[in-house]
Amino acid sequence: MARINLALILGLGLILTSVGCGNSKSDYKRVQDIKKAPAHDEHDHGAKGPHGGSLVELGADEYHAEVVLDHDTHALRVFVLDKEAKGAQTTSATEITIAPEGKDSLTLKAVPLDGEGDGKSSRFELIDDKLVHDIMDAKFLHGDLRITINDKPYSGHIDMHLDGDDHDHDHDHEKEDHKDEHKDEHKDEAKPATEEKKEEEKKE
Repeated sequence: MARINLALILGLGLILTSVGCGNSKSDYKRVQDIKKAPAHDEHDHGAKGPHGGSLVELGADEYHAEVVLDHDTHALRVFVLDKEAKGAQTTSATEITIAPEGKDSLTLKAVPLDGEGDGKSSRFELIDDKLVHDIMDAKFLHGDLRITINDKPYSGHIDMHLDGDDHDHDHDHEKEDHKDEHKDEHKDEAKPATEEKKEEEKKE
């Protein structure tokens, strides 16, 4: 009986050891999977596109849109990009829609890039001075973008935040312009006084 009990104890010990090792191994794999799982850093908040704009995911990473604010031309632009958010993706759509949160929808018309044609474009834009300055003052644009690519409708959420430096940079330019204007004014005011002095010196 003692021999049988000893054999049973040894057998149970082996079974428990193998089960414990199995669990440890599977746990290790899960940790490895978590570490190796691809992070979605490429398209998260703050990610920039090839034109320096904010990226918008369309579909299950099928395509991307890049929202760009151009204060020089007073334009709101959207570039349609491929899966990797690097190359241009043309579409036959003639316009796209942006619905800012709490505001009226905006329509951006197709403006094909050089080399694009035959009714296809990867660039869309809306020229609106007030709109651009309002977004610049708010320093962000949140809303939904809707577009049709290859006869399939797509939508994505816009989460664009402007860099404070860019916004301040514009105002700095305005300040410099005002400074230059004041300098010119003072120069004009100083001229007559100098001329009067010269005339007095001649008389003496």
